[in-house]
Amino acid sequence: MNTTCTPTTCTPASPPSHAENTRKPTYQVSDNAEAYEVRVEMPGVPKSGVKLDLEDGILSIHGRRAPSDTEGMKPLHRELLRQDYLLRLRLNTPLDEDKLAARLEDGVLCVTLPLKALSKPRTFSVN
Repeated sequence: MNTTCTPTTCTPASPPSHAENTRKPTYQVSDNAEAYEVRVEMPGVPKSGVKLDLEDGILSIHGRRAPSDTEGMKPLHRELLRQDYLLRLRLNTPLDEDKLAARLEDGVLCVTLPLKALSKPRTFSVN
């Protein structure tokens, strides 16, 4: 498994029953004191084909691939996958949902998940 993820931040969630024609994309989870960042490789997915949902602590990322066949051409050999992508991650940390952000660049989706102020690490001094 190509996951950089700790149990306290996120864990893969079970796929829904309609996920039969999808595949799990490769992804990486990183963090700093302010946010988590999920980078997901989804080649062939246009910006309009990306759908993000956050419900009950589960982040679902759907990527619908654009058709790769050229009109009027009959495929003779195919190694390109036609499946769409689906990644579901269970998040165990409260997020600032008003500041969620995502961008797609060169086939890589980058989702920024800002931490709620109460869940950020704090340092206390000893008096």
